[in-house]
Amino acid sequence: MTPARPLPTTIDGLDSSWLTAAMRRSGRLASTESVTLVKVESMTAGTAFSTMMYRLILDGPAGLPRTAILKLPIDAPVRALLDGIGAYRRELSFYQELAPALPVRVAEPYIAEMSSETTDFVLLLEDLTDLQPGDQLGGLTIAQAESAVDYLAAFHGWGWENPRLPEFADRFPPLDGPVGSSVQQQFGQVFKATWPGASKYISGDALKVGDALPDLVPFFIAELASPRTIAHGELRAENLFLSPDGGIVMVDFQTVGQEAGVVDLAYLISQSVPTDVRQGHDEALIRRYHQGLLSAGVDDYSFDLAWRQYRLAVAFNLILPGIAFMTFDSSDDRGQRLLIEMLQRASAAINELDCCALIPDLA
Repeated sequence: MTPARPLPTTIDGLDSSWLTAAMRRSGRLASTESVTLVKVESMTAGTAFSTMMYRLILDGPAGLPRTAILKLPIDAPVRALLDGIGAYRRELSFYQELAPALPVRVAEPYIAEMSSETTDFVLLLEDLTDLQPGDQLGGLTIAQAESAVDYLAAFHGWGWENPRLPEFADRFPPLDGPVGSSVQQQFGQVFKATWPGASKYISGDALKVGDALPDLVPFFIAELASPRTIAHGELRAENLFLSPDGGIVMVDFQTVGQEAGVVDLAYLISQSVPTDVRQGHDEALIRRYHQGLLSAGVDDYSFDLAWRQYRLAVAFNLILPGIAFMTFDSSDDRGQRLLIEMLQRASAAINELDCCALIPDLA
């Protein structure tokens, strides 16, 4: 048997022969079938952070997609950070182990291969051209947020205290485990460094949350680590695709972990729904999520706990745009406006939901 060629680590190393062999290994092609790489279109310009992305134009047998999205590792200093948090391994493991069993739609993986010696990988996914990418700056409508709530309830309900969660711990770390806790503590230190600049866009009691947040990381971990389920970890509008019929598809699974699912929900609602659209709808959205969990078979999670954890998670998730503020000076105009908008949305939600009342020493 001819040994498999090494994984291509750049787009220049990818050709029709390698694609054909990989698709045969994944079962997308029969042993007598082949695929031709017709054209490569870069999708990374101006947006590169964690991966290099390309749209491939393919020619192959009937049933094979004519386009697909390729993700490859990035060659930049940030690679060390990504490897440190296991970002690439998380996403590849998600598509290899979890995606086939999920009750919700995700992009279909055609190739998901990772080196056994490094974190080099090749991930070839369904091109979601029939769907509209979410707009983080414009934000979600309430109807779109409701669709996302329903999607998340099904997704979280599937993994809720699943007996297989312990075996996934090395690929999808629990929030309160050694890896999860370490990552959050590191985030807290980065937040501490970026907070002086980010705090200029924060007002009211949310300033107290930001000032204390690095020291509050252990408190938030203890409050939000359970009930444990598989969570996306960074669910915002730009990690969603929207269909005309109201359907939702999540993408980008480099931050998948185990924690209370409502953390996903709090980040999405508080920072991806414009403040004037979100106001007055938080409780209804959480009730909708809670009802969705009940429909998915979850019977040990009260609405009162969901509401408490939601308010705490809204405060905790201030850490994410705070960390991202480290890129403010190097961002273009849209990127800067986006960071400011997310900070201000988070601030408004923290103040309106009286999150400080739940936090020791801030009440």
